[in-house]
Amino acid sequence: MLGADLLMVIYFTLLGMGLGTLSGLAPGIHVNTLAALLVLSIPLLSPPMEAICASTGCALPPALLLACAILSAAICHSFLDYIPSLIMGVPDETECLSVLPSHRLLLEGKGMNALQAAAQGSLVGATVGMLLLLPLPLLHIHLSGALDSLSPFIPYLLILIPFLLLWAESGKADPVAILDLRGGSATPSNAISLKRHVPVHGDSARVIGTVGRRRWGWAVSTPTQTFPVRGRGLEGGNMLLMGVWVVRRDRPPVMGWAALLFLLSGALGIMAMDGLVPGGDLWKGLEGNMLMPLFTGLFGLPLLIGSSRGRMPPQDAEAGEPPSVSGALRGSLMGGLVGWLPGVTATAGAVLTTMLPRARTGPREFIATVSAVGTGAAVLGLGTLLLLGKGRSGTLLAMQSALPSIGVDDLPSLLICILLSSLLSYLLTMRLGGRLLLKAQGRDLTGLNRAALLGMVLLSFLLAGPTGLLLLFLSTLLGMLPGKVGVSRVHLTGCLLLPILLYYFAPFLR
Repeated sequence: MLGADLLMVIYFTLLGMGLGTLSGLAPGIHVNTLAALLVLSIPLLSPPMEAICASTGCALPPALLLACAILSAAICHSFLDYIPSLIMGVPDETECLSVLPSHRLLLEGKGMNALQAAAQGSLVGATVGMLLLLPLPLLHIHLSGALDSLSPFIPYLLILIPFLLLWAESGKADPVAILDLRGGSATPSNAISLKRHVPVHGDSARVIGTVGRRRWGWAVSTPTQTFPVRGRGLEGGNMLLMGVWVVRRDRPPVMGWAALLFLLSGALGIMAMDGLVPGGDLWKGLEGNMLMPLFTGLFGLPLLIGSSRGRMPPQDAEAGEPPSVSGALRGSLMGGLVGWLPGVTATAGAVLTTMLPRARTGPREFIATVSAVGTGAAVLGLGTLLLLGKGRSGTLLAMQSALPSIGVDDLPSLLICILLSSLLSYLLTMRLGGRLLLKAQGRDLTGLNRAALLGMVLLSFLLAGPTGLLLLFLSTLLGMLPGKVGVSRVHLTGCLLLPILLYYFAPFLR
């Protein structure tokens, strides 16, 4: 590569990083929106870009330089979008799963540890992605054939994803302890017990408390706990109960809520993608902008509303030991799957990663895994584009629109772009994120959160009009349900998965 070519790749990589920084730090502005604006601006940008290339002696096509800018914007966004999710509780849809572990560390004064874990995970994801892309020029013919042969199985892999997510949710059902008196005894007692019971399934139980009838049956209450009671001939009053503990998990309610959230979010996704939102003909904006209020309502506003009050506790100025890279490595490989399968988000990929054997689930490792999946998908999704000519994300589709003939011959320039943008984005995340975190400690962020909320609502209106506000309202109501019923937000990714599944299995319904 000539010096002028390298210099132009660096310039446009830095330009893309500027756009990625804007979209990553500004709540509600997604890098896909900026990429779409760049593509729409190609007729205006092409003449000056050709003049610049001619004056500098750059032999690379201007469209490739624009593709480098879009790619670096996506990578920088995948690093920096964690900062607002940590400080303000406004996540990008790919970061929504890591918000609770992040805020847990934030409340403990370890926000720098969370920031370090996210930056490290993204860097590992980018590094693994680059290493896997290196042999692509030598193996692209064989890999293209292999991926083509696997393409017919994509629908069946996709239909497994919702069931795997439901299975992962069922394992988190809260245990319910029941006092089984069948074969036991219940005798009146005037004693008072302050003992706190730790029920173990099958162990003998001895509980002193007040027995009374509830709507769902009998229960015994102590000064600190209440347990359902199973048995016959019970009477109310202070009793000594002797029986056996029965501990079970209420999986059906949890899985039922998860399935309902998946279906309802899928219905909203179909409305957004097919233009079925009432009043959609009142406002003509950019194509596909209905996804912006959809994602904002499902993943952004509910968390922002829930964190709109209070002060950030003091934070440690330095991060501790970096987390293990094992979770980030698994997340990087899962990012390849996310980059290949349409409609599977980094959030869903992170949940699937935690289901792997010996997966560590500490908060820092989990944050690193989520970040690695997101950045790994951004990098390895490029391989799918180069091999199959199919982009699985908005930024990759924008790259394909900017450079329809993109192929493995363009890989050297793209790898330089990935290397430079990932290293600089890591440094930017640690420096800028650390300063913002320390500056925000001890301050009341209510005003900032409200300003972000109003900004997201205004942006939804500008990009999608009154119809976008209606979709934003509906998706926000749905986005607040997971926290109310104790179910993970990952099932809201049905907004993408369900329309794609209908496209494959029931095209007559579309």
